[in-house]
Formats: sequence, structure tokens, C-alpha cells
Amino acid sequence: MNKILKGFAVVLFSLVIPFYAAAQTVCVKTIDKALSFDTADETIGYLEKEIPSVKTAFDKRILYCFMAGVQEQAGLYQQAGASYAQAVAQSLTTEQINSFKIGVNARQSELIVYNLLKKTSSLLVLDAVRCSLNTGDYVTARKYLDSSIKNSKDEKIQATIKLYEVWSNLCAAQTDAELETIIMQLKAFCSLKELESVECSLLFTLWYVSADSSVADTLKKKYPYSAEAAVVSGSAQLMPTPFWFFVPRKGNSIAEMSDAKAAGSANLNSGNIEVAVKEEAPVKNDAKNSSQVKAEEKVVRQQLGFFSKEENAQALVQRVKSKGFNAYVEKETRPSGNVYYNVLVDENENGTIGAQLKTAGFECYPTYRK
Repeated sequence: MNKILKGFAVVLFSLVIPFYAAAQTVCVKTIDKALSFDTADETIGYLEKEIPSVKTAFDKRILYCFMAGVQEQAGLYQQAGASYAQAVAQSLTTEQINSFKIGVNARQSELIVYNLLKKTSSLLVLDAVRCSLNTGDYVTARKYLDSSIKNSKDEKIQATIKLYEVWSNLCAAQTDAELETIIMQLKAFCSLKELESVECSLLFTLWYVSADSSVADTLKKKYPYSAEAAVVSGSAQLMPTPFWFFVPRKGNSIAEMSDAKAAGSANLNSGNIEVAVKEEAPVKNDAKNSSQVKAEEKVVRQQLGFFSKEENAQALVQRVKSKGFNAYVEKETRPSGNVYYNVLVDENENGTIGAQLKTAGFECYPTYRK
């Protein structure tokens, strides 16, 4: 079973509290088979072939949702968004959802189904929006946001909708005047109590696009231990998602970003994502050799942070260790003479450390070797 699928399965496994025996549904058997493949491409190809022949909405919803998760972790955001949307189209009743029970000795596939059933339609739509924004596709993101999800009574879902609407507007911004309007909207949103659940993200977005130091101060004061606070303080140099590649910043010409956005969107849609941290230089992406490199590389470690101050790196190490992971710091000296500190956790034989770290609340990125 490939590493991406193992990671996806671990995330789902960590959420479950089993009680009863599960029925032998088509989706369970299909996921059993999907977990046996060695690569994500093989798994996705198998699911794409099998799903059209599935008869029931129950099985279709689970399998589309499962495939979307695999696609998203593989960096195929455009395809993942479409799969999440297909899952939403398969309506289930509360009785159907509650009818699926699992036992103490449930198989991995049964655990996956059990947890995917907890995904409401509103959450699946937000998943689709997130995937669209990760490719800069604000048009599709807006279509999803304008759907029946707006009728949700869940305050946190409504708050996330507002956040994603702002993000889609940022991706669509064509002029500095439009950017200024969004900045004003962000300032207003940051003071609304009903948006408190996404306030950290709103503050980070406002800081990112406006470079306002007072916003950075507010973020660090209210959310001192967040990944966003580490970024604004300069002690970390990681962005949580590819979405930020498509966001304009005040003082930069939006027009000059258009070609870069187009190139980035093409790479993201193809799944050829290179995650790297560069010092005052753009990330290189050799499309010609990308597939060859991917085939030869192996994930050896997960990077959780990249710090300019050793004490900040050590603080993160202690937090990660408190969750049971063997984290450590690796010192890196750049050609410029600047010294940085990487927080790392070695990958295990099953390739599941990345998923376990994310389940524990830590953002991380894989590092490779040939």
C-alpha cells in the first residue's frame, strides 16, 4: 500500500470509537482493494474505473470522498475538488448513515468508511472550495460557495464561508484598488464575533496582503502558539497551503503576478508540486525532469518548521515530543552565512508519520532523497 494511502488511513483511524459489526458494503470491499495498490496513481485509476458501476448513493458517496482524499494528498487539487463535489451529489439520510456499525476488530477499510460518514455535505463542499483555491481557481470556488451550503445553520461553517469568499476575491483581484477594498473588508471581519472561529486566518491574511505590523502584533498577542504567529514573527518560513502562491500583496504589482499565477496553476493541477524553502529566491520547478525525480526520490523526513532562532526551534521540538514524536533540530548554514534551524521527524517504514503529525495538529512537509 502506498504512503499516501497509509497516511490517509491513519488520519481516519485516529478518529474512530468502534462498537458494532459493520455490514459488507460495496464501498468496504472496494476500499479494501484500493489499499492494496503500491502507488496513488494506481489507486486513483482503479477507483475511477470502479465508481461508475457502483449502484447505491451510499457506496458512491463514500468512494468519491475516499478518492478525493487520496487525490488531495497527492497534490491533485483540481481532481480532488471535483470528487468532493461528486460525493456531495450523493444524498444520504440520517438513518442510512447511522446504519453502518463497526466492531472492535474492524478492518481498516471499515474504519475509513465509518469516519467518512461523519463528513456532512457542508463540510464536503468546503473541502471542494479549499481544493479549488489551492489551484487559484476562484471561479469554481465561488460556484461551490454559492450553493446550498449558504443555508447551513452551523456558525463555524458560515464563518469558514466568509473566509473562503475573501480568499476567492483575493485570487480574483486584478487591480490595486480591488486589493485595497479587500483589505478594508478584512479589517471589518476581524472585529466580528461571529467570525471568531476563523479570526486567526483572517488576521494572517490581512497581515500577508497589507504588511501591516500592527496586525502582526495583534496576531502574535491573541494566537501566540499558532503557525501563523510563527510566520509573521519571522521565526518560521512555511506557508500552510499552496493557496498563498496566488495571493497578491500590497506594494507588489498585481499585473506582474499574472504569468506566475498561470504557471503555478498548471503545476498544481498536474500534481507536480515542489515544496521547498528558498532564501530570497524563487522556487525552481524543472517540469521536464519532474516525473523522473519523483520516481527516484523517497520521503525520509517530515519538516515541521524552519526557524532563524534556535530557541524557537527547540520550543517546537518540545511540543512535538510531548505528543510522542521523536523530533529534533538540524542546523543549516546558507551560502549567505545566515544560520537556520530545521525541526524534523524521521519518516517510519510505513510512511505514515506525516499523517500522524497532521492528526496531532502539526503542519509538516516531506523531504526526499534519491
